[in-house]
Amino acid sequence: MAVNPSRVYARQFAERAAARASGPDFLVLDAGAGSAPYRDAFKDVRYESADVGATEGKDYSHITYRCDVVDIPVEDGRFDLVWCSQVLEHVREPERALREFHRILKPGGEAWLTAPFYYVEHEKPWDFYRFTQFAWQHFAETLGFEVVEIERMEGYYATLAYSLDTAAKALPLELAAQRSQMRRLADEFVELEMSDKRTDIGLSKNYQVIYRKPRG
Repeated sequence: MAVNPSRVYARQFAERAAARASGPDFLVLDAGAGSAPYRDAFKDVRYESADVGATEGKDYSHITYRCDVVDIPVEDGRFDLVWCSQVLEHVREPERALREFHRILKPGGEAWLTAPFYYVEHEKPWDFYRFTQFAWQHFAETLGFEVVEIERMEGYYATLAYSLDTAAKALPLELAAQRSQMRRLADEFVELEMSDKRTDIGLSKNYQVIYRKPRG
């Protein structure tokens, strides 16, 4: 696929998060930052990152805190915003990670999160969970967050495109014609997605979530 809608939407979500900044002293933690693909979105604020650094072959020299996101070595209430994108499925205890985000956020601070609902196993063997909208609501209620947003990140056409492209890659070589047909159809659904995002039908690959830590 020439365009990956998920990356487009994740970038837009990161830019929305960055727009929450109230000045140059606004402090953001990129939790589970990996290669920090969204660091530039937060260029106008103070930016720190945390990652356990467990994937072989990745460069982690830019990471501020080499740690598990369930135990971040900072004081309570340090951050104005926690950004955590496509990470929690790789955490053995995601609820514990969210509890840690609650601890390190200032009162009124926000956690901006994305994680998959429908996606192939990846970063093996560090892939443990998928999350429904009801899981997100449960986490908020259990951990004391206010829900600002729980939304599908992609529309259904993007999910169909992803399904077709993934299925085509798994076909045997003797089904090359079918593979080509599926990929062409995937491209058509990407075009539909980018012109007519439909979140009222089907399902989404990922959810995007905003939690707020109450002020009092």
